[in-house]
Amino acid sequence: MKGDRKFAPLFSVWWIDAWAGEENSWTWNEKHKLFDFRSDAKDIKRVFLKKLRAHLANGVPTIAGYKQHIDLGRGWYYVDEDWYCLELRKKCDDEPKYACIRETPI
Repeated sequence: MKGDRKFAPLFSVWWIDAWAGEENSWTWNEKHKLFDFRSDAKDIKRVFLKKLRAHLANGVPTIAGYKQHIDLGRGWYYVDEDWYCLELRKKCDDEPKYACIRETPI
């Protein structure tokens, strides 16, 4: 049935704190789950960016209780795709900031 998303694959979006390793590799040091979404779209990268921008536009609460608005401006970030994980990385140093992980097995 069209519009029935309860059987669509589940994805979770995470904020990542990573540290640089050898040869331009990054290791996730800490991560916090932001939200989940379901989508059966062919271009999951586009859906991930749309959902993340909508989430960050509402403001992200900081430790002090203030809301921090984060802008994912064009040209500053890119999406690195793996077969089950998408990482939003900074272009200047390739540091991963956010990740979208497919939770539903293929």
